[in-house]
Amino acid sequence: MDIYETQAIPLNKLKQTGYTFFKRKPDAKVVYVVNHYDRGSKSYSCSDAEDMNREVFIKANKPVFIGFEY
Repeated sequence: MDIYETQAIPLNKLKQTGYTFFKRKPDAKVVYVVNHYDRGSKSYSCSDAEDMNREVFIKANKPVFIGFEY
């Protein structure tokens, strides 16, 4: 029985849930953390938790997945 239940939420609601880490797909291996919000592109700068040099910019309303075992 799995005690963790993966949930999809918009990226801009991540801080309100209390979670720090998220995945872009429910079955992804890469885990991300939010760096900052970029007003120019209206997106969040997110880095791979294992490799801080890998950075992606994700729109605020893009669904991300939380509630997994890390």
